[in-house]
Parts: sequence; structure tokens; C-alpha cells
Amino acid sequence: MDGNKGIGILLTIVIGAVLLVVTRLIFKRTIMSSDKIHRRFLGKLFNLIVILVCLVNIVGIINPTMNLHSVLLKGSALVVAIVGFAAQPAISDLICGFLISVNKPFEIGDRIIVEGIEPGIVEDITLRHTVIGIYDGLKIIVPNSELNTKTVINTSRVKDRRGIHLTYSVSYDTDIQLAMDVIRDCVAESPYTLGVETNGIMEDSGPVYFLKFADSALILETTIWVTRKTSSYVATTDVNLRVNDEFKAHGIEIPYNYLNVVERENTGDDGSVVKKKKKSAPSKRHVRTDTINIAANSGNIDAAIGMVRGFAEKQRLNEHATMQLELMTEELIGVVGNIVESAMVKMWIEGSGLKYRIHVSFPASVRSEEYKRLISLSSSGKNEAVQGLAGKLWEKMVAGIRTTSDDNHDSDYEWSLKESGPDDSGIGESILAAIADDIKVSVAKDKVELVVVKSV
Repeated sequence: MDGNKGIGILLTIVIGAVLLVVTRLIFKRTIMSSDKIHRRFLGKLFNLIVILVCLVNIVGIINPTMNLHSVLLKGSALVVAIVGFAAQPAISDLICGFLISVNKPFEIGDRIIVEGIEPGIVEDITLRHTVIGIYDGLKIIVPNSELNTKTVINTSRVKDRRGIHLTYSVSYDTDIQLAMDVIRDCVAESPYTLGVETNGIMEDSGPVYFLKFADSALILETTIWVTRKTSSYVATTDVNLRVNDEFKAHGIEIPYNYLNVVERENTGDDGSVVKKKKKSAPSKRHVRTDTINIAANSGNIDAAIGMVRGFAEKQRLNEHATMQLELMTEELIGVVGNIVESAMVKMWIEGSGLKYRIHVSFPASVRSEEYKRLISLSSSGKNEAVQGLAGKLWEKMVAGIRTTSDDNHDSDYEWSLKESGPDDSGIGESILAAIADDIKVSVAKDKVELVVVKSV
């Protein structure tokens, strides 16, 4: 009899383990990688249920007279005691997590501001906690019950972008209109910010508001908009640096309290002054160039090459790496020009110097002129210019636009030359494909973006 019990317990454990592994594999793409918060929560709740069912079954094998009904009904006093004392916080977090997954005040990837907590991006939800990522990869683990009781500001309710609220203080003798114009110009010039549609008109930045008279300053506020993939800390830093420089250039004072500080120099054992050594800045910092707007043809190659050389100088690239970057940029413009003729495109380079990416982006919704150009190159009528690498990228662009234009499709389309395999046909003789580590096509509902990846 004991042998039968052992076999039953072992079989239960094996079945439970297999079920957990199988469900993990099944849910890996549909649930665990989803940006839908209710799918994440329900997937983890399902795993918990499997474990509890296995435990109850094991208890039933050990003591056949004890089944699920006896545990829940006959042992009700013990259950009440556990829920009332030790398990109360856990049950509260579980219930609040379920309510969050049902009501969906935010989704995975949303930027939220929780009262008393650093703003960050929602990265995951567990049965007890919500994980919020902030700068430098740090994580804030917030109990679900706490999120359910605190005020949460969601700056990402717009599907394809997130908003970041910025506040600036200026002195009382400031030309307010000038300060507001300076802030708007800085927001528009930042390569990380997006335009804003106001009353049906697309503008390069949102309005700046003069809302408060503080004790020693006038308060100006605005909201900048960035893509969901853009770091809010990087975008905020870029805009603030530009505003700080322009305020100084225009003589706009940022008021601050004056303090008299007495600083004592460090001295050595012999009474001599010890000078502190300055740390040298690393030569491979992450840099992003300003976005340039050019027509995709050879006549605008000078502007792109100028951007390339500026990036290479900042990153201290050697002559060989700089030449490769120029060659790839030149061919990339030619490839895009073959596909969409002389359409206006946005172009920028970003990276650490050890690994960088060349971006080319242009609008391509179903009703745009760029899309019409793409469709006009039908598979039966492609001209000789759109062959090889250009032909392959054209096919992926059209497939991506058609996929993302589907009302039932709620995610972006992405394709990678590297992931498609080295034997991918149709690439032909291309310097770009030969030098680059990877070429990616990314399609959202309103734009197409080509990204060339290269390691130095």
C-alpha cells in the first residue's frame, strides 16, 4: 500500500512538472511575451492553480479520507485563521492584482507615475507585485495592493507614444513669451520627441503653459511626446540640456537660493595642498545625432555624410570604421531612393561607438503617398532598380504595412536579415549587406523604419 502511495505521489509530481513546462512553452509567446497585463497575470495564476491542485492531490493520496471538500469545509476554522493573519497581505495582493488585470489602468510598457514612487515603465506583473523599471536598469517592486490604493498617473494612454511632463522655473523679470518660445524650439529640435496634432494641425511640438506664480519664480510647463521604445530619461535629459543652454544664450535666469559655502582644501601630512584628480570621460559613450530630414536621392548625400563624420568624430572612430559608415550610409540612401523615389525621410545615427545603428524612417500608412509608391512596384512590374537588397526590403515593407493596417493587429511588424538566415535569396551584390551585422525593417501603423546595425 505504501508503495502504491509513493508511485501515486511521484506520478502526481511528474504530471504537474510536465504540465508546468508545457504550459510555459505554450504561453511563452502568447502570454509571457505579451504586453497585455491581464495575460501576464492570468498566466501566472494558472501556474499557481496547477501547483495547488497537485498539492491537494498529494494530500489525498497520503490520507484518502482527506479530500478537497474536507480541506475547505471541515478545516474552515484553520483556513479562516490563516487568511485572517499570516496570509492576509498575500491574499490582498492577489485580489488587487486580479482587479488591476481586469480594469487595466496600465499595460506592460506604459510609463506610470505612482504617488511617492519614482516614475518608470511597467515591465511585469506577478501574483503579488508589479515591477516598474527606472533608469540604469533599476527595478521598483510595488505590491499590487499598494498600487490599488495610490494615485497612478498613466502617461502612455495613447497607443503609439507616451507623454512626459516637464516643468521649468524662470525669474519674475523674464520675457515669458520668449521663454515659452525657447522651450518649444528646444522640444522640436530634440531627436527623441514627436510632433503633436492640435485642432487637426500637425505641429513640431506641443504648447507651453504659464500656470503658476511661485514664491520666487514663474512656472512654465509642457508635455513632450516620445515613442514607446524611447527612454523617457534620455529624452528628458536631451530636452533639458537644450533648454539650459538656450536659457543661458538668451539671458533667461533660472532662480535659485544663494548660500555662502566655506570650502576647506584637503591637505597632506606635510601641510601641502592635495589636488583631486579629475576623472577622464570615457571615449565610448552613447551618442545620438540630431535627426536630419532629406529627400531620398543622391543629391542629398552631403548632408548625410556630414552627419556621419560628426558622429565618427564624437565617437573617435578610426579611418577604416568611418569609411565603412560612410559607404553604408551612401548605399542605404540609394536603396531607399530606389524604393520610394525622392520621398522625404528622417535619418539619424545612434550608438556607443562600439556598436551603432543607422536609422531611416518615413511615413507609410495605407493612405500615404509613400505607400502608393511601394504598392506601385508590384511583383510583376518591379523595375531593375528594385532588385537585390532593395527588392527584398521592398517586399518586407509592403508585407509589414499590410499586416499592421489590419484593424485586428495590435503590434508592430519586424523583420531581420540576420534572423532570416544567410541563405536568404534576392540580396545580390550589396556592400551594405556585406559590411553590416544586420539590417532590420520595422513597420508601425504610420511609419516604416530601416535600421542598419554595425559593430566596430
